[in-house]
Amino acid sequence: QSAGVVLDRQLDVSRGDWIATPSTIHETQRFSATLAWLDTEPAVVGRKYWVRHGNRWVQARITAIESRLDIHTLEATEAHQLAVNEIGHVIVETQQALPVEAYESNRVGGSLIIVDPATNRTSGALLVKGVA
Repeated sequence: QSAGVVLDRQLDVSRGDWIATPSTIHETQRFSATLAWLDTEPAVVGRKYWVRHGNRWVQARITAIESRLDIHTLEATEAHQLAVNEIGHVIVETQQALPVEAYESNRVGGSLIIVDPATNRTSGALLVKGVA
């Protein structure tokens, strides 16, 4: 269903923008997250991807892969890339600020998908841990 919103002043509001009180959600271009990688092409530091947060699409890069989760021992191990079906802790930097929150406190505001711009495949899912 569609909804209409009337604002008390002239603002540039587009599809995908969030409306919230300033004290509840903070915009950031850099955040830490748990990444579940789905693509056969590995996740690597520095590569450009598209991320979708709600209905908003922005370009992003993985700036660091801090660890990979060993699913057998549940311990974090050193990693430089993530292969298909691997889970890791990463730092993400977006081209534009996004109103993200920790996934634990806000499932909608704390989840994103990563799309490979070359293939348009959904490459991974991000669960935000916090601002980096």
